[in-house]
Amino acid sequence: MSSTGMNIAGDAAGETGGNFFFQRRFLPMWTAFVLGVFTDNMLKQALLIGLTYKVLTLPGISDPAVILPFAGALFAMAVFMFSPLSGQIADKYETAFMFRRTKFIEFVLMLMAAVGFLLNNGLILILTLFFMGIQSAFFSPVRIGAMPKYLTPGELVRGNGICYGGLFVANLTGYAVGGGLIEAAFGPWLISAILVLMAAAGWGAVLFAPRAAADSPDLKINWNWFSQVGSMIRMVREEPPVIRPLLGGGIFWFIAAAITVAFPIITIDVLQAKGTVATVMMGIFAVGGLIGAAITTLVPKAKSGLSLSVGAFVVAILINVALFAVSEMMSVPRDGELLGVAAFFAEPGGILLAALFVVASAAMGVFLVPLQAAVQRRVREAHRARIMATSNMLNAFGAVLGSMFVLLIAITPMRPHDLLLVIGALELLVVLYMLCRTAAVPEGLYDEVLSGR
Repeated sequence: MSSTGMNIAGDAAGETGGNFFFQRRFLPMWTAFVLGVFTDNMLKQALLIGLTYKVLTLPGISDPAVILPFAGALFAMAVFMFSPLSGQIADKYETAFMFRRTKFIEFVLMLMAAVGFLLNNGLILILTLFFMGIQSAFFSPVRIGAMPKYLTPGELVRGNGICYGGLFVANLTGYAVGGGLIEAAFGPWLISAILVLMAAAGWGAVLFAPRAAADSPDLKINWNWFSQVGSMIRMVREEPPVIRPLLGGGIFWFIAAAITVAFPIITIDVLQAKGTVATVMMGIFAVGGLIGAAITTLVPKAKSGLSLSVGAFVVAILINVALFAVSEMMSVPRDGELLGVAAFFAEPGGILLAALFVVASAAMGVFLVPLQAAVQRRVREAHRARIMATSNMLNAFGAVLGSMFVLLIAITPMRPHDLLLVIGALELLVVLYMLCRTAAVPEGLYDEVLSGR
């Protein structure tokens, strides 16, 4: 690696310093990432809202509370299954090559999604969501592994903050467009067109990504899933600095998946509101994530930002308790139709619930970004993408658990919003561990690379 911390081949090798956002070493990658997140979430939200409110058909399924956790888990399950292979391929092949291939596959899958929406076929859409999970399993380690090649160590926290800011903006617009259009006239046609166009734009963006040499071009691919998982676990165990940040990321995605899948159920059963309300609230959740990501971009270059993660989770615990209390207050019997957006926000707790969602999501964003940057700084180049794939696998496992966690609503007497208290209790355990760890180990123990940058 060069003294700048980058490993770029080609015309962009000299692009250092200045505002890296507008440089080829960042903007094409960021654009493709954000558009991919948009299409993922637009498809997922349209599917979840369509199934919940029975706009989309799925033969043999009458209770959405049963199918939603499985539909929500499919994307993450695919990431979990294919990450052992994807990490090896990302380490073996040149970065720009991998960007082009993975984004072309996304374009093809959005054509498949368009067919599903136009035929009103929930099964095709569920399969497409699973295939999109496979595509993400291959794109993500390439993108995350490319950042230490394209950016200097001191740029990584800001780079990740900008990426996660874009992620939450894409979440917001994806939720709004997918959930808002699925119940509208000609909604499936519009959704189909937008998905295909955005996927084409993402594919076009990565055509401008600079070459970056493969980390392990001589790597022999191990096709044995179980053997490779064992190898990935050994790699992580050999690098203690990355273990805890990896686990923190998995916890984040557990919570995010649980909330994403549970909230349409909370909306209809507890808040007694329409699907548009669920879409607006999830969009507000994404706004909070954007704010949290923006906060992390203010972390000085010489700081890891890890101390922010502890404080952010403390805030998240308090907000989850408040969200439960407000939901309880609003869960009163109502006669007539479900509440629309205007009627919901006219309720005493509507605006308060939205404000709490913003703060909760901002706290989660502040929690995650420094952890992701810590992994990228600490991991060794020779197996960087495989460690990133291990991170994706762990995140996916957390998301699968979070999605299936929502089954507690269907199989126990638990009310939907009781999940907020359970999540708060889990967060408390994490905070207690983090406080003990902070007291025992000074911040930056494994981040000496930041010194002087």
